[in-house]
Amino acid sequence: MSVPTSRPQRGFTLIELMVVVAIVGILAAIAYPSYSSYVARGRRADAQKTLLEALQYMQRYYVANNSYLDPNSGKPPTLPSSLATVSTGSGNAVYNLTVSKASQTDFELVATRDGAGLMSKDDCGDFVLESSGSRDLKNNNWNVAACWR
Repeated sequence: MSVPTSRPQRGFTLIELMVVVAIVGILAAIAYPSYSSYVARGRRADAQKTLLEALQYMQRYYVANNSYLDPNSGKPPTLPSSLATVSTGSGNAVYNLTVSKASQTDFELVATRDGAGLMSKDDCGDFVLESSGSRDLKNNNWNVAACWR
């Protein structure tokens, strides 16, 4: 007579599974802050690019009107919708651009962080670009050179 043989067991034990989960958790804890900083740096670059495009828009406006102010209302012009916000791929606004100060001969553009999301706590704060090309920051914890690069 033949003796029934037992089949070898397949699969993972609970201990093996928990070791894998712990390793994945450690890797995620290390990788996520680095990923977040790269995303923030990319969004800051998008804000700077849009500020420079808005600077060009304002200079073209000056050429057409001989002033940075609207000749009818005496107020700064409204930026086109393509320059008014910096948004993510999903369409969520990250920065809002405005002409904060304007006179007939100069102006100041500000990219203000949106109140929610990753950039709301960004150490670079809000970006400022003046008509002279001077760059500055508002509500920041870092220096201008580190953020405007």
